[in-house]
Amino acid sequence: MSGETVLTEVKGGVGTLTLNRPEVRNALNPTMIHEIDAALRAFDLDPEARVVLIRGAGDRAFCAGADLKTVLGHASALEVREHFGGIATILEVMARMRKPIIAQVHGYALAGGCGLAAGCDLVVASEDAVFGLPEIKIGLLPLIVMAPILRSIGRKRGLLMVLSGEQITARDAWEMGLVSVLVLRELLETKARELAEKLAGYSPLALALAKEGFATIQDMEYGKSLHYLRELSAVVALSDDAKEGIGAFFEKRPPRWTGR
Repeated sequence: MSGETVLTEVKGGVGTLTLNRPEVRNALNPTMIHEIDAALRAFDLDPEARVVLIRGAGDRAFCAGADLKTVLGHASALEVREHFGGIATILEVMARMRKPIIAQVHGYALAGGCGLAAGCDLVVASEDAVFGLPEIKIGLLPLIVMAPILRSIGRKRGLLMVLSGEQITARDAWEMGLVSVLVLRELLETKARELAEKLAGYSPLALALAKEGFATIQDMEYGKSLHYLRELSAVVALSDDAKEGIGAFFEKRPPRWTGR
């Protein structure tokens, strides 16, 4: 389901979503926000897309954040609220999706683009990538994207990004925990694709429950989290995919996953 501002394809178990406004560093306008939302929902329903990879078109950026010309063009506070509400909706959809989402980041990942990357489950970034929350420099604040960013890197470093508005290097982002894998620019596409295809080769059920379990225990008291994870472990162990995986291991053959 490709659209005016995004391109999509499914190949090898990987659903790829390409932000396709390279002339404005893939800035988020209302059309793109709507099309990202629709594409993610479509991938979540597509059994052929077991992992989702989000990337930016062009050489300059993953995503430079909100299209400021669009923001200025809104006629009312309600329209502005709806614009930023769309970004919040995307982040909610990403969190609820049962499939792992990988951000393939090169160039600039700023403001809402930084938040979009942080909202993904994993981030593969090239060494030339630049992250930042520059909103405060123009009298705005990255309030929506603070939610995924602070969950990725913690309060002290996250608040510094918010209050200073300064950009950080990909290596700094990796050391802070915002980036999962750091690679040379020329290897970015290959390594991101390899990781996506590797995950796509695992049990869809196991991937979904791993993502659900990881998210659920974030705000749980320690003892309650152990109790919850014990119950989830039983669900996984009793699944058809677990039985198939164990059988395939002993029979020395590739498993045939059903997602059940």
